[in-house]
Amino acid sequence: MLAGMRKLAVSCLLLLFSSLCGWADDAIKGSFVGQWSGSSGGSGTFRLLVEPADGKPKCTVSFTFAGEEVKTNVTLCKVEATQLDAQYDFELGGNHLQSTIHGDLKENALRGEYHTKALADGSDVDAGDWKAARQ
Repeated sequence: MLAGMRKLAVSCLLLLFSSLCGWADDAIKGSFVGQWSGSSGGSGTFRLLVEPADGKPKCTVSFTFAGEEVKTNVTLCKVEATQLDAQYDFELGGNHLQSTIHGDLKENALRGEYHTKALADGSDVDAGDWKAARQ
């Protein structure tokens, strides 16, 4: 009987542990909408969708610049507990650019910083902050 109770206790602990780990992995998931603001004076709407794909997170990012919607090609989407890192390429004004973002989830909102560079020569283009609330 004691062996059966031990097996039950171990099974319960494993179930609890896997549930907690699953919660952490799912902390950043869903649709987030907010604003970005750069050191160059630009600002606009920021949209982020994080969903599972093949056991890994998949990010979709878009934003507005001067009132126009800018689509991106996400090349990196990494989620660890309550932190998000992503990188995406896009075209703007005839320039091929790349932004890297880092964000932290607090309550139901992500907040972070971004850095944008020109892919042609790696030169800095802009940097700033972004925040987006879960929808």
